[in-house]
This record gives sequence, C-alpha cells and structure tokens, in this order.
Amino acid sequence: MAVYAVASQIGFIVITPLLVFVIGGTWLVDKLGWPDWLNIVFVAVGIISMSVGAMNYLKKLIAMYDNSESGTGASEIKHDKRDHDYYDQYSKSKKL
Repeated sequence: MAVYAVASQIGFIVITPLLVFVIGGTWLVDKLGWPDWLNIVFVAVGIISMSVGAMNYLKKLIAMYDNSESGTGASEIKHDKRDHDYYDQYSKSKKL
C-alpha cells in the first residue's frame, strides 16, 4: 500500500503542474486575447515546474529512506567481494 501511495503521489506531482499550465494558459490566451505563442511559454513553464517538483519530491524520499551515515543516499554495504563471484568459486572447486 505504501508503494502505491508513493507512486500515485509522484504521478500527481508530475501531471498536475503540466495540466494547470497548459489548460490555464490556453484559457488565458483565449479569454484575454493574448498572442498564441504564449501557449508555448505556458507549456515550457509547466514542464519546468513539473521537473522541479518531481526532483524535490524524489530528494525528500531519498533523504527519508537513507540509512547511511554519509547522507549520500546510497547505503554502504560491507561484504566480502568473493561472496558473489560464481566463477571464482567454480575455478577453486575445479582445482581441488
């Protein structure tokens, strides 16, 4: 359920600013008689707003679920590099 909530919120953050600027910009151009090229400006502002909102939300998610002490978002996994090396284990067993 938590994954669904995060996914739907990201979708809402991405779609809402774009729709508001496109529909609102079209309405303003039609209602106030502004030039048609302003629709392109409204679409560009909507895309920029959508990108900034999604990036800010993703940064907050990373900070919320970050378990590392460095705060970089990537938790440091400490394990022996030989643990997952199939070929190394295969070659050792073949020599024996």
